[in-house]
Amino acid sequence: MLNRASRIFLILLTTFSASAVAIAKQPYSVVRSRDYLMVFHKGTPALGYRILPKSREGTHTRNNYVDLFDFQGNEITEDFPADHLHHRGVFWAWHQVLVNGKQLGDSWECRDFIWDSKLVETRHVKMGVRLSTETHWSSPDLVDQQGEQIPVVDEKTVITLHRTRGPIRVIDFHIQIQPLVENFELGGSDNDKGYGGFSPRIVLPADVTFWSQQGVVQPQRTAIDAGPWINIEGTFHPDDQAPSAIAIICHPENPVYPDQWILRAKGSMQNAAYPGQHPVPISIDQPLNLRYRMVIQADGHQPKRVEKLSKQF
Repeated sequence: MLNRASRIFLILLTTFSASAVAIAKQPYSVVRSRDYLMVFHKGTPALGYRILPKSREGTHTRNNYVDLFDFQGNEITEDFPADHLHHRGVFWAWHQVLVNGKQLGDSWECRDFIWDSKLVETRHVKMGVRLSTETHWSSPDLVDQQGEQIPVVDEKTVITLHRTRGPIRVIDFHIQIQPLVENFELGGSDNDKGYGGFSPRIVLPADVTFWSQQGVVQPQRTAIDAGPWINIEGTFHPDDQAPSAIAIICHPENPVYPDQWILRAKGSMQNAAYPGQHPVPISIDQPLNLRYRMVIQADGHQPKRVEKLSKQF
């Protein structure tokens, strides 16, 4: 009969062996440098995260955003596009970041705004891989008596890259914005477009089509009501033999559900707009939580699938 120490050793050995097998079967791997993190799926790029700031000739400096890739490793988001140099991958940003009514730089345009990366870590989970980040927001427009920039937000973001299953890959974003100062407000562009918030800058093909629960959606100049999800279909890469699709899905617990949509058929981002033109206060005691799901699909628009993934979110 085994004594207690032997039994504990066997339990630990069995647990370690099971974990080792699970990790060995994990299709995702992570490679990280000082300034960038890349998640690979079976050796092919799947998702990148910008840790430290990047600029274009010293302007439009930014970090804290995601690059996305298709199943062949082709990048399907854009960084520094010529028409809007401030656009970058999948990003979440606002024109109006206010403290005591004072505008602090412009996080949308990457002007006089700092994202100070405090934490970036990944771990393998049952559904895939999870990236957790913590970032402090500040601006040279708000400093203390010593001239040091005052952090105004502690942003915690969790990005879950689910296991790739057949022709689909699901990526979930949970963005928590915790003010560190009183009288903090957040708002989109101060015009009737009101754009701001979660914004994928997707490579747009000439044959792009936007789908919603109601069918084909035509982009408008201003925000539109189109339901809880948008599926963007088209031939995103010249080598593709058939259209593929990228869906953006809103979570039902977002402050406004479903979000309104700013859609563009060329030369811009797609935006689940929140809160719109007029800034909203965010309390130190009650952080803002925004959640979105993106679905990369190799086989084009499948409305029943997108609807199912929306209801499961």
